[in-house]
Amino acid sequence: MNNAVMSAQNVLLIGIMFVYAVLVVLVLIRAVAGPRIADRIMAINMIGTIGIFLMAVVAVRLDEEYLLDICIIYAMISFLSVVILTKVYMGVHQENVLKKQKLERERRENGVSAEEDELDRLLSNLDKDTPTE
Repeated sequence: MNNAVMSAQNVLLIGIMFVYAVLVVLVLIRAVAGPRIADRIMAINMIGTIGIFLMAVVAVRLDEEYLLDICIIYAMISFLSVVILTKVYMGVHQENVLKKQKLERERRENGVSAEEDELDRLLSNLDKDTPTE
């Protein structure tokens, strides 16, 4: 009876590892596809979480408790990496917002509204696309 339970547990753990390996591939596709940087950061975080879970499953299957300590360390490193990536992304985003505000302020000082500027750009593109006879 005990041997049958151990065999069933091994099959279940191997099945779980296979399913999560497939999920890692799907999340990796999401990380590459994006479309936004926030999607990529979340995908990286999810890959780290799945990796932690896979290490925990291996620790249970091999009956090695020290691997659980490694899982905890890896969880802390994964968390810190996501926090750092988010901080960098927020800095870049804030810089882009400030540049946009500065450009808008310069347009207002020069008396050109954003709508007029956009209209001038569209008209110049239209002139370039129109063939001359």
